[in-house]
Amino acid sequence: MGQTVTFERLSDQVIAVITTTLSQRGYRVVCSFDLQSARASHIEDCPCPHHGTSLCTCQYMVLLVYPFARAGQANPPRVLTAHTYEQTTRVTFHRDASVRESEASALVSALVEAAMLLAPREPTRVWPHQVVEASAA
Repeated sequence: MGQTVTFERLSDQVIAVITTTLSQRGYRVVCSFDLQSARASHIEDCPCPHHGTSLCTCQYMVLLVYPFARAGQANPPRVLTAHTYEQTTRVTFHRDASVRESEASALVSALVEAAMLLAPREPTRVWPHQVVEASAA
């Protein structure tokens, strides 16, 4: 099950704030995939499904979020994906069975905190289907 927070910002701003927020909570964030970097390494024409051309400004990133590990204990990474289209970035936390409820709540709380840092004047709305929206004007 995924929980999504929507930011009315570009991915570079969103990822920077999320990385800082999670680092302050003891997590290490590693980008394991970056669509624009991958596209830059290929010369061939690769049309975007949203724009219909190879001049795509969309971004898709996969972030591996490593919890603080105690001595002798290895923790698998938590997975966040960030998809940016136009000026909107949707960050989804992909929860698996290894994540306790308390940690899932803490991660989603960190995403909401990041949204509030980017949009201090706008309310954050929590929807019943676990999507959180924050708008930055």
